[in-house]
Amino acid sequence: MRLQDVGPVFVMSGLLTSASVCALEPMTDRDLSDVSGQAFITIDTSSYNQGTGNWSGDYEFTKVNLGMELETVFNIDELRVSRFDRDAYVDGTVPVTDDNRNIVTNPDGSIQVYDSDIIINNFALGRVDNYDDAANAEYVPFMAKNPYIELAYKIENGEKRVSGLRVGFEKAQGDLSGDIISLTGKVEGEIRGDAAIVYNQNCSGPFSSFDCFTLSLAQGTEIYTQVDLVDGATGDGADGLNVAYLKRASWFGVPNGRNFDSDEGGLIAALVPVLTRADDCEVTGTPGCFRTSIYQSIYIGDKDASFEDGSASGVFISMQTESVPWEDLSGVPGTDRVLTDQGAYMNIARYQSGNETKYPLYLTLEEATNGTQRVATCVGRVKGC
Repeated sequence: MRLQDVGPVFVMSGLLTSASVCALEPMTDRDLSDVSGQAFITIDTSSYNQGTGNWSGDYEFTKVNLGMELETVFNIDELRVSRFDRDAYVDGTVPVTDDNRNIVTNPDGSIQVYDSDIIINNFALGRVDNYDDAANAEYVPFMAKNPYIELAYKIENGEKRVSGLRVGFEKAQGDLSGDIISLTGKVEGEIRGDAAIVYNQNCSGPFSSFDCFTLSLAQGTEIYTQVDLVDGATGDGADGLNVAYLKRASWFGVPNGRNFDSDEGGLIAALVPVLTRADDCEVTGTPGCFRTSIYQSIYIGDKDASFEDGSASGVFISMQTESVPWEDLSGVPGTDRVLTDQGAYMNIARYQSGNETKYPLYLTLEEATNGTQRVATCVGRVKGC
C-alpha cells in the first residue's frame, strides 16, 4: 500500500481497523443495572490566545478522545506527508546532503531539499519474532492507549477556519521501523555508553594528545547526551538555526555546542563535558552526526519496562495549513505549547514519568554510531510485505 500526500488520519485509520471487532448483543434492563462505566468516545474543547508572532490570535480546539487500548502490527510501503515546495534555510528547512555531508544542488545551481516534510519507506509499527518460521512466528504489537484526533481552528474577523489536524496517543510503546528519508519536527533521544568507546574510536594511544590522555583515564566512566535532528551540512540543531524545529532533516546526532555529561564523581568525570563538546558533527574527533536511515528500527519508550511504566507520552503527528500552537501533552514541567508551522510535524519528544523526565528513544553509543538493524515486521520477510 502506498500512502502519499495524505494526512495522518489515514495512519490512525490503519490502527483502528487493526483492533478486534466483536459482535454486539442486546442486554436486558436487569443486565444493564449491573454495569457501570464511561463513554467510549469523549469530546474536549479548549481555546488559546496567549501566543506571539505567528502563533498570536484566537484558537479553538476540538479533541475527540477514543477511550481504548490498541495493539497493532502493520506495514506501509511508503509514508509521504505534506508535499510542497520549500527553500533551503528558510524557516528551518535543511538541504539534501550526500554521505560526505556535502550539499546537493539542482542542475540550475539551487540547493536541493526533499519534496515532502515526512518520507519514510517501508514504514511499520510492531514486529514479528521468529519471522522465518511461519508456524512459530509471534506478533509483538505496537501498543497505544487513549488515541485521539484533534482539530485546530483559528478565528479571525468573526470567522472560524480549520488550521490543523493532529493524531496522537496518551501513551505509546513499541517498535517503529522504516527507511527514514526526511523528518520534520522533534525527535529526541539519549545516548549512553562508556567513555572508552570515544577513546577507542579517536585515540591511537593515551599520549597522542591531552584529550586522549584524559579520555584514557576516563575509560569505565558512563557518559551521556541528548541527540536530535541536525543539519547534516553544518551539524547545527534547531537552536543553531534559531528555529523551533528542523524541517526535512535526514541526519540525527549531537548538535554543535552540545557536550557529553557524566553522573559519576571525581576530576576525570568533571572534565568529560569540556573534552566532548560537539563541533561540525564531531565529538573529540569522533563522528557525531549520522543519517537517519541507519536507524532501521527504533523502540518508542523503555523496552525493559511494562507498558504502564515504560510507555512514552505526547507522541503525535500533525498537519497544519498555518501556524498552530498545539497543547503540549508530554507532562514535562514548564512546557505549555508545541509550536508548529505550515506543513507536517512529527513529535517524538521528551516526556514526564513520575518525577523523572525521560526520552522516547534510548541508544547505546554503539547504536548511535553504527545504527540499529530492522526488526522483522512480516512473516517470512524482514520488510516489504
